[in-house]
Amino acid sequence: TLCGLVYLFNLKRYKAIVRPAVLTAFLGYMLVIVGLMFDLGRPWSIWHAIIMWNHHSVMFEVAWCVMLYTTVLALEFSPIVFERLRMKRARRIIHAITIPLVIAGVLLSMLHQSSLGSLYLIIPEKMHAFWYSPMLPVFFFVSALAVGIGMTIVESYLSARAFQRTLETPLLRELARIMIGILAVYATMRLLDIGGKGMLGTIFNGTLESNMLLLEMMLFVVVPFVLF
Repeated sequence: TLCGLVYLFNLKRYKAIVRPAVLTAFLGYMLVIVGLMFDLGRPWSIWHAIIMWNHHSVMFEVAWCVMLYTTVLALEFSPIVFERLRMKRARRIIHAITIPLVIAGVLLSMLHQSSLGSLYLIIPEKMHAFWYSPMLPVFFFVSALAVGIGMTIVESYLSARAFQRTLETPLLRELARIMIGILAVYATMRLLDIGGKGMLGTIFNGTLESNMLLLEMMLFVVVPFVLF
């Protein structure tokens, strides 16, 4: 999101927090990959997704997007390494392909975040109607935008404390406003989706599912909306 704002929409004022955000994303994805190696059960078979293509599988697309997006993040972060190692030619090459890298990063992250929601479309009988929706890919993507901005704000605060640097408060305040807008869009879409199923009247009926929905909306929409 931040790379798109800076390099595609030319909002250069956010450039100061792009590098920490890219590093956070890169480290986060590396940790997820390490976790998946354990979770998959047979991590040595991960190469199957590269060789044995299954165009009908959502997991195939997710696997490729995660691998490619992690590569893009590594390349986006590499200029910092090249600066330290004084590899000027390598840094110039990466600088020359920054825009294509950012476009690839935006597309890949959009594809795989929404595809994680698509995974649940195949199990309608296992999900309550509060959560099952054809709009799940959109919900996943929009919520990922909000989480990404929130993580950038947290990371900026922690790094400012750790390295005794001045917090970029005006920029973070602007990001918080953007996050408010995203949360408002997300909440509106969720309520419209539930209303379209004729289930708005059941939100407060005291069942386990309705209580969990209320808890979800309060903790992850209303509370951050008020805070920001």
